[in-house]
Amino acid sequence: MNIIIGHSNTDLDCLSSMIAAQKLYPGYEMVLSNLLNPLTSNVVSFYITKLSFKRPDDIKDQPIDNIVVVDTRSSMRVKEFFANIGHVNGNIEIFDHHPTDGCDIPGAHLSYVGNGANTSTMVLKLMEKGIKLDEDEATIALTGIFADTQNFTTDSVTPDDFKAASYLISLGASMKLARFFLQPLKNDYQISYFHSLLNSLDFHNLKGHEVCVSFMELPKKVNGLAAVVEQVFSVEKADAIFSMFHFQSDDSTSIIARSRKKAVPVNKILSAWGGGGHEKAASATIKKTGDMNVPMALKAELLKLPPDRTAESIMTKPAKSIPVNVTVEEAKRRLEEIDHTAAPVVDSDDRVVGMMGNKNIRNAEKANSLGAPLKTYMNTKVILINASNTMREIEKIFLENKFNHMPVVTDDIKLVGIITRKDFLRAIHEEDELAELLQTR
Repeated sequence: MNIIIGHSNTDLDCLSSMIAAQKLYPGYEMVLSNLLNPLTSNVVSFYITKLSFKRPDDIKDQPIDNIVVVDTRSSMRVKEFFANIGHVNGNIEIFDHHPTDGCDIPGAHLSYVGNGANTSTMVLKLMEKGIKLDEDEATIALTGIFADTQNFTTDSVTPDDFKAASYLISLGASMKLARFFLQPLKNDYQISYFHSLLNSLDFHNLKGHEVCVSFMELPKKVNGLAAVVEQVFSVEKADAIFSMFHFQSDDSTSIIARSRKKAVPVNKILSAWGGGGHEKAASATIKKTGDMNVPMALKAELLKLPPDRTAESIMTKPAKSIPVNVTVEEAKRRLEEIDHTAAPVVDSDDRVVGMMGNKNIRNAEKANSLGAPLKTYMNTKVILINASNTMREIEKIFLENKFNHMPVVTDDIKLVGIITRKDFLRAIHEEDELAELLQTR
């Protein structure tokens, strides 16, 4: 028997990858996990007559020749299958898109392509071979791509994700059905947990990172908690969320985490408990919590985070400034030299005392006063950024003020740099590279 498997708690990207793999490997049997993500469970229930698959118990003691593994390379995430498999006579081929190190499935050959969705890689292989999906299969695959790329908004999205989605639409994939399947909270209990979770969030500023944490006691395990956490995260502005759910029935605790930035890699944080996933989305389960204080243990891991970027790390330095004791005409000449629309005004000790811009100069020109002292026309109400201000604090300053140039100062108001809105946006764009530098310090 030749089989295709994916990871436990099968999500839509994994299911879609399995369907595509079955087209690439005719005659292989899909073996579906006993534990399905709720969105996946909904898709399977609607297409139950379309999809042909076995369960892990169905392959127990069956001779297995070849295996295709999709959307994971971790032995922990496929152990429910291998627990029923003895010796594998042939090959184990893996198709995965998670940017994690290594592969601990013995004897496996890994094909890694870092697309936003693993389904995209599989669909492109179908395109290369001229193998087509029917409309239902294409719809499921499109839903899988939308789900894992969060509608093409994750940092891991590549041009191939768009290419694959475009191809699936050309095959008749239904956008309307994809939207229907991706509705996150379909059950009443999920809505209830959503409100409970919102009300139980604790916010912590950890080295400049805004992290929200929650802990809930539940009588027993329920499906769909990841969707609840994602919805809560979507309405909160935190950099990351860690939701802990303790299930009294078996004394286990699940941690579901989401992050908006690479500097808070939730998969690495949850690896302390054997968790898996992406830097921006991960989960872990502690099977027997016992006397373990999970919130305290999680906090200990979070305290290992590198500090967030500060104004000092993204500012332009040295800042071009104008001495306070010059005329408006001299200030105009200096602005033209440095090709800036505004610049900080400093005293003899380099302390910022004002800002001078083209608007101020135009006011002096209208009054025929270019020879007047600069301090007569400069802005004295200056918004300053401290060199230690974090990205979140800088963002707030820009959103609350209309200035394009913000002087960066030390605690004693001495000028050390300047940040423009363009500098801030560039820092957001280059976040991954800067986060990697911070993590190596």
